[in-house]
Amino acid sequence: MARKSTLRIGLMAVSIGAAVGVPLAASASAHSEVPYAQSAAAAGLTYGGMTSQDWPVVMELNKSRSRVVMGAIGLQLRCTAGGFVSMQDGLSNLPLIGGRRFRARFGPITQRYDDGTTYDIEASVSGALNRARTKMSGTWRLKFTDHDNAGAVTDTCDSGVVRWTARQ
Repeated sequence: MARKSTLRIGLMAVSIGAAVGVPLAASASAHSEVPYAQSAAAAGLTYGGMTSQDWPVVMELNKSRSRVVMGAIGLQLRCTAGGFVSMQDGLSNLPLIGGRRFRARFGPITQRYDDGTTYDIEASVSGALNRARTKMSGTWRLKFTDHDNAGAVTDTCDSGVVRWTARQ
């Protein structure tokens, strides 16, 4: 059975005053919850660090070091309507290509509401292990685009390309 790689998005805090409490999950092939809170960390397989936005990032490899079984990151998205949104994002089950690199991308995926408004979400992540396998680094991007019920864009919130580094 083929394993599915997923990215997970969840709301941590909204600093522009309006709270939106809808957790989201997204995948390149299907929607699914990512059980990264349930993964058991093993010695030498977990990496932690910070992003270029000074938010935490954690990555965990499987025992054979062939997959990133879990990744979690904090991101700050700037919005065109003003302010910013602080979010968490996550991934699970990404294969290490060539034993050292990984990448994933999804979206845009559209969420529709009863009042006719929608928002699109898209994300991308890439990373690599150093040769000694003591450090991981890469980039992450998360973007939301809000539309009114006529389909016009009302706001776009984008983290831009965020660099991250994590060490054992």
